[in-house]
Amino acid sequence: MPVLNIRTNVIMDEKQRFLKAASARIATALGKPEGYVMVMVSDNQEMLFAGNHEPLAYIELKSLGLTAEQTSSLSENLCEFISSELEINPSHIYIEFASPEREMFGWNGGTF
Repeated sequence: MPVLNIRTNVIMDEKQRFLKAASARIATALGKPEGYVMVMVSDNQEMLFAGNHEPLAYIELKSLGLTAEQTSSLSENLCEFISSELEINPSHIYIEFASPEREMFGWNGGTF
């Protein structure tokens, strides 16, 4: 059930291509089936970082079983991807990681 939510002030031209690439990338990085991955992107958002409007992104990644040991490599992987795809300096990217308990995440009329 990985969920990747990306908010950015960048105006994106090829959102569907980006979403597909992000979905495949996060599935591979987590070693989980892409059939459970959800990716959302909100571009052209009114956002400010360090007092200016330079390109930036705020990312949330939720995944069952995510460990603290994984976050450093996931941060590197996601920053590289977002930086290359959206031309955002990695120093203007925040990532929030979360690992909900299985019973606190619903799907298909039940929980995981």
